[in-house]
Amino acid sequence: PRKNEIGIYIGIPFCPTRCLYCSFASNQVPDEEVARYLPALLREIRFCGEKMKEQNLLPESVYIGGGTPTTLDERQLDELLSACEASFDPGSLREFTVEAGRPDTITGEKLDVLKQHNVNRISINPQSMKQETLDRIGRSHSPEDIVRAFSMAKERDFDVINADLITGLPGEQPEDFRKTLETVLDLGANNITVHTLAVKKASRLIGIDRSYHYRVADIVAEMLADSRRMLEDAGFLPYYLYRQKHMAGYFENTGYCRDDLANLYNVRIMDEHQSILALGAGGISKLYYPSMNKLVRVPNVTNYTQYIDRIDEMCRRKDEGFFIEHE
Repeated sequence: PRKNEIGIYIGIPFCPTRCLYCSFASNQVPDEEVARYLPALLREIRFCGEKMKEQNLLPESVYIGGGTPTTLDERQLDELLSACEASFDPGSLREFTVEAGRPDTITGEKLDVLKQHNVNRISINPQSMKQETLDRIGRSHSPEDIVRAFSMAKERDFDVINADLITGLPGEQPEDFRKTLETVLDLGANNITVHTLAVKKASRLIGIDRSYHYRVADIVAEMLADSRRMLEDAGFLPYYLYRQKHMAGYFENTGYCRDDLANLYNVRIMDEHQSILALGAGGISKLYYPSMNKLVRVPNVTNYTQYIDRIDEMCRRKDEGFFIEHE
């Protein structure tokens, strides 16, 4: 990245349901609570936009994740994306990503809003195409919802449609994973991230079966081998990899893409040689010092109600901890 370029992450900490394996900030709340969160987030966006202009910092990428950003309705999405355009110089952006991860939150109207604001990358995350698995892990959508979401996204011609899949989901066998991957390829995903299930401390799964990840290691090994073979045959190349604690078989998560469609934000966040400004509840900004090859973390609070109540403090943390020195 160039010296004055940074990445920007914006977190929407809400989901329709909480998945069995999830450890992220993912709250199931009434619409009124989502509406209460948005003004605080917009305040932080506008504050940071002004500070970036003062310091001549340019956004290389914007990544809106969560949770599930498309829990916002189309009016709220429009308000959020309009604030981003007004605060962060859109002329310097190389990519603009929004996770539309839950198919049951995707509508044509929401996708139209994303296109109107020049979002060029979205995620539609099936995790599995098997209904029994979706029910077991607590996702409130069907395989038909996934097909419908892909169809609507393809009609609107997004540059990149990413799909997340998970190996080692409870009850699944290698043939189930192969069918899921075949279907997602047929649906037209041109970025696919193959995750290895991890039993994380904040997940519901750890309370059910603390040692689950040990017992599925052999199954996951076969699934990962199938994914490498199938994706290579389909013209995909791996472009980033990372590991976490308590992953089945101590394997990894790998991002694959077709052509030159690697997600730049994902590369930067793993490479850790760029400052990342993270906004919203649970966001952890990382200030990079090239001369020392050092990262300093500046966290926001994770609880969304505390974030709302303490938004002035979150802005002050950015002022005192992030917008201080960019060598």
